[in-house]
Amino acid sequence: MIVRVLIGFAIVTLAVLIFLWLATGGVQEIATIARGITNPLRIFSGGLSSFRLPWQPEQLTRGPIVNAGEEIPGTEGTQEHGAPEEELAGAQKEYDAIVKEMQSAQNFGEPSPYRGQVTLMQASAAQSGASEEYMELEAAWDNTAPVKISGWSLQSALTGIRAYVPRGAHPFILGSVNIQNDIYLDPGSSAILPSGASPLGTSFRENACTGYLGRLQSFTPPLERVCPAPRDELPFTPENIRTYGEACFDFVQTITSCTFPADVPSNVSPACHLFLANNLSYNGCTQNHRHESDFARNTWRMYLNAGGELWRNSHDIIRLLDQQGRTVDMVSY
Repeated sequence: MIVRVLIGFAIVTLAVLIFLWLATGGVQEIATIARGITNPLRIFSGGLSSFRLPWQPEQLTRGPIVNAGEEIPGTEGTQEHGAPEEELAGAQKEYDAIVKEMQSAQNFGEPSPYRGQVTLMQASAAQSGASEEYMELEAAWDNTAPVKISGWSLQSALTGIRAYVPRGAHPFILGSVNIQNDIYLDPGSSAILPSGASPLGTSFRENACTGYLGRLQSFTPPLERVCPAPRDELPFTPENIRTYGEACFDFVQTITSCTFPADVPSNVSPACHLFLANNLSYNGCTQNHRHESDFARNTWRMYLNAGGELWRNSHDIIRLLDQQGRTVDMVSY
C-alpha cells in the first residue's frame, strides 16, 4: 500500500515539474540553442549545402546569384571603390611607372656634379647617315660660370659606342691652321654635335661673319645667313668717295649680306675692286668685327668625326658623360 502511494506521489510531482517547465518557455530555449548549431553538412560541401533545419527560413539556405559586373541586390550606391578591373588597371599603371623609373635610374648611371647645368637634346640623332645625324647641348641660363665640355663624351647605353667632345677654334680663320682650344659653354649658350667631320676641318664657334661660310660649304643644320650689311662696310664719306668713286658706292648698295661680290661693273675703280676683295669676305668681315662685343655667337659647332652613324635610327639611350664618366644628362627614343 505504501509503495503505491509513493509511486503516485512521484508521478504527480513529475507532471507538476513538466507543466512548470513548459509554462516558463522550455521548448523555446531548446530551439534557440539549436539555431546556433552550425549545419554539420557544411564541412563537406564548403558552405553550399541546401540542407535546412526545420526552423530556418527558406530564403537563407542559399544567397542570391549575381553575375560578373552586376550589383548585389539591395547594395545600390553602397560601393565606394571601383570595379576590380579598374583597380587592377590602376595597380598595373603604378607598377609600370615604378619599373620605368627604375630602368631610367639604372640607365642614367652615376650622376655628375654638372647635372642640371648642361642639357642633352636628341635633335636629329635618329637620322640616317653621319652627315645628317647630330645632337645638341644647352647650358642653363642660371649657370654662374662657363662649363668646360671638351673631354666630355656621348655614349649609347645600348651599343656602347662612345664619341668624345673635341676642342675647337675661336675665332675660326679661313685658309689657316687654327689653334685648338678647350670649349666652354657660357650660360644660355648651345652646341651642335654632328656625328661626321667638319666641312672646315675643325670645330668652331659661330660668329657675326659665319654666314659667309655657308656660301662655301654645306652645313647640317644650315648656318644662319646673317652678316654685317655690305653698305655698312663702306661708310658714305667725302674721303671714301674720292678714294673709291661713286660707282663703287652704287654697286655696294646692290650686294646682299654674306655674299661675295660677283659680276663687278667695269666702271668701278681698281681701289673699289681691292676694297671688295678685302672686306666683303669671311676673313675680311672677321678682321673688321672680331673685337666687337657682339661678334661671337652663342652656338658652337663641335664635330665628333665619326666615319659613320653613331646612334641607332630608332630605340636608343644616349648619355652625356663628363670627363670622369659620370652622367650629366640622358635622352632616350
